[in-house]
Amino acid sequence: MFHRPRRRNPLHPHDATTVTEQPSFITRHFYIPITIIPLDDVKNPSSGRRFSLLSRGCITIFITTFLILTTIICAVVATAWKKQHDADFESGTNYFPTGPSPFHQAITANFPDPAIVQYNGTWYAFATNNAAGILDQPFNKTVADYGKSNIQLATSPDFVTWTLSNSSRDPLPRLGIWADAEVNNATNLPRANVWAPDLLRRPSDGKWLLYYSAACSGAAKRTHCIGAAVAEEVTGPYAPLNTTITCPISAGGAIDPAPVVDGDGTVWLAYKIDGNNVGNGGECGNSIKPLASTPILLQRMTPDGVTPVDEPIRLLDRERSDGPLVEAPALVQSDEGWWFLFFSSGCTRNPSYDLKYAYSRNLTGPYTRAPRRLLKTGDWGFLAPGSVSVARSEGSAAELGGWRMAMHARVATEWGGVRAMFTAGVRFEGTEVIFEELV
Repeated sequence: MFHRPRRRNPLHPHDATTVTEQPSFITRHFYIPITIIPLDDVKNPSSGRRFSLLSRGCITIFITTFLILTTIICAVVATAWKKQHDADFESGTNYFPTGPSPFHQAITANFPDPAIVQYNGTWYAFATNNAAGILDQPFNKTVADYGKSNIQLATSPDFVTWTLSNSSRDPLPRLGIWADAEVNNATNLPRANVWAPDLLRRPSDGKWLLYYSAACSGAAKRTHCIGAAVAEEVTGPYAPLNTTITCPISAGGAIDPAPVVDGDGTVWLAYKIDGNNVGNGGECGNSIKPLASTPILLQRMTPDGVTPVDEPIRLLDRERSDGPLVEAPALVQSDEGWWFLFFSSGCTRNPSYDLKYAYSRNLTGPYTRAPRRLLKTGDWGFLAPGSVSVARSEGSAAELGGWRMAMHARVATEWGGVRAMFTAGVRFEGTEVIFEELV
């Protein structure tokens, strides 16, 4: 018997012979199902679906767009904040110390890296050349005696009122023959750029030793080395030695000499290897990897105070939290026998510059870092505080503790953003350092 083939019913959705197309990417992700399916559109993948803003695709696009816009807005805001922050930093806006504070503004002029000592009732402060490191300096204004002194000198009868001497009283009118003797034609200033002096009275004969760093002559003119000079009087004039104490050219040089005498009368000299001077760029020349080492070393000296003995001891080096460097060491021993190593980290031209300390039972270490920074931008309104010197008062004041501290911080003046000198009292309690008002 002949059988007629069965005719497919095009309206029957379950017909076994029905072939449907696979839905497209857009249909799957941007369309959602609807309840009623038109029978005549069963082969159409879009049938039974409609475009919806609540689909997975739309929601994904909304979230992604939101995240991208949020990132862009945050970047724009952060850039604007940094611009304003840097502008405030350059001008000193909102950072001038205000309100109750243990600190006293001793010198408003550019007086960086102060080193203090008291002798015969008078306080003396020595500092870096006054042309060094001024920010946003107007071309039509310069400070008095701009750059004429290799080293600055200030005096005080009470550690509160200070008198800044002019260049005629430069404690170090001449440098060792190893230092750069040329003059910058554009500024008419010495290229030696003398930094961070410090001094002590030599135990062996009572003469005064002045340590300093200066740019060396020859091919490595950007590199500082450390030298010394000798005088009969604390104010000089100091006669320079014609050989350096240390001059590690390949490591970046050496700066920030800090002498100290231990309980046995041995003279030691701490200083910083200027590794960021040969870094790969970025903040203070050392925030682009690989980062250079900037260790603080301690060198034992012969009784003359100017001749190194044996190899230097590494006391401290930069850690990640220090940023590009550690520098400006200062060493003192408390009445309880603790040795305190003060130092700065960050970059002196930026708000990151700060003051830290570490402590040890032995002068040579090992040193344990204090758990917090001692002084940072924002504390008492300071901007970039650091580079500290600590000394003890003479006589009855010493019996009562009598520790005094001087450091610099950025201040806006008509000559630009200078590093002014601030002073305070300081007290040691165990391994704690506490600031006190001057009395």
